[in-house]
Amino acid sequence: MKFDLEHDWQGNMSTPRKNLGEKTKLHLFFILSLIFLLTGLIGHEPWRPLESTSISIILDIIQNNQIILPMAASEDFITHPPLYSYVAAAFGKLFSPILPLHDAARLSNIFWLSLTLISLGLITRELWGQGFGRQAGLIFIGSVGLILNIHSLIPEVATLLGYTMSLYALSLYFRRPFRASMVFGFGSSIAFLSGGTAPLLVILLSSIFLLIFNNWRNKRYFIFIGISLIIITLVISPWLYLFNYLKPELFISWLESAKFSSKLLFNYHLQGILWFTWPALPLAIWLISKDYKKIINQKKLQIPIVFLIALLTILSTIGEPNQTNLIPFTIPLSIIAVGGIDRLNRGTASALNWFGILIFGFIGFLIWLGWFAMMTEIPQQIYERMFYQSANHVAEFQFFNFLFALVITLLWLASIIKFKITNRSVISNWAIGVTMVWITLIMLWTPFIDNRKDYKLIFTDVKQQLMKSSSCVYVNNLSDSQINLLHYYTGTKGTNSNLENKACRLALISLAKEKEIPAEYKLWREIWTGRRLIDKNYFVLLAK
Repeated sequence: MKFDLEHDWQGNMSTPRKNLGEKTKLHLFFILSLIFLLTGLIGHEPWRPLESTSISIILDIIQNNQIILPMAASEDFITHPPLYSYVAAAFGKLFSPILPLHDAARLSNIFWLSLTLISLGLITRELWGQGFGRQAGLIFIGSVGLILNIHSLIPEVATLLGYTMSLYALSLYFRRPFRASMVFGFGSSIAFLSGGTAPLLVILLSSIFLLIFNNWRNKRYFIFIGISLIIITLVISPWLYLFNYLKPELFISWLESAKFSSKLLFNYHLQGILWFTWPALPLAIWLISKDYKKIINQKKLQIPIVFLIALLTILSTIGEPNQTNLIPFTIPLSIIAVGGIDRLNRGTASALNWFGILIFGFIGFLIWLGWFAMMTEIPQQIYERMFYQSANHVAEFQFFNFLFALVITLLWLASIIKFKITNRSVISNWAIGVTMVWITLIMLWTPFIDNRKDYKLIFTDVKQQLMKSSSCVYVNNLSDSQINLLHYYTGTKGTNSNLENKACRLALISLAKEKEIPAEYKLWREIWTGRRLIDKNYFVLLAK
């Protein structure tokens, strides 16, 4: 029996020795992916603004048993359906005995991203044939815009899986139409239950746009769509029904929020993907420029291109400008880019390789230089700048972090020192470079970044006052992220002082130095003040 491991997702222990190289590469890819995905999930406080909303929602689920309509403290409106928060809360409950809740909840990202990578590998197998799964995964994790986003508590991480499952279903349609309809239905449901109306519209619009091409206009495809719509309806209806039953006014407002915006965001997204999706974007452009005449006949280009157009159309006409909206563009561009790797000529491949080496080498050097300055106060100017930006954090040497960062840096150097550079090794080098930058940043700079973004000390002090005096507090001039972090660290949702449903005896106000306490609190007495060194504003806690 002959075994072939060109398809990267079907490893077999009986593989002959001649394929040992590919098997080793596959194992190394899994190790690289695991290290990249795990690093940065634990070991730091919730960072605003990305994580503040999600951690408040997760606490609302755990603390108040809010299952159907959990909301962040700053919200009076549902922004995303709660699927991502459910899973994050489950991970939080499971691992919080040994980890802080925010760290435990972040581990849920491993669940979503692992399934996303597997789905991406399956897509490329169907569209491009065996041997492209690993390359698609490397392009995806090498996308520079994903580094921080996929390591954060944001629902878009779950929406990615919904998108990739739907694309896999479309790629599987010609070979297994019924199975494809099931995958499409569940993938679309995941996208909706984590991201809301916009992701579902993107997926459905993609399926409609495919009818432009002759090979999709047939009775079987309409049956495929029909079965998928039935599954979608059955899966999402229970949450929609309960939402409408419990909060009908809020439900109507939520539906109305999905209307088209008068301000189009095409330029915002086009400019964003220019840097967010490297190296997928240049590889995809290269391939399309070579094979644009084949689009009309090849599903491997039809599906990702149509999905890309649908993404740009929906996200540019619905919603607000938000960097997280750029995340799903990495999926179709990675699928297209896979076909462009082997089409690169020697000069272009070498240029891309050297560009990655120079960029990541320079960034890595700056990270090590900043860390060295904080440890030794040399160079003085860099130390002073870092000290100020980290809110006067006093650096401590952490041996394990240093050793891990050093090993990863040396491995990156070893990976780029090769006698022979191939097209595929260029992508590997890029992904390893991204991983090196991320790991060294997290290992060496997390204490400095955490100190800059951390509100734990401030709100822990507030919590002590709340425990003494009241479980209710008015908030004034706090940002949404500050209100959410106040909820997370104190367990108390701040209340707008204009509301008359509560008679809070405490008020937390954020003030600039030159500002006076609002008139409505003039007769209240000051019981505590606090300020983060990095902030211009300070907090004042008043008692009635």
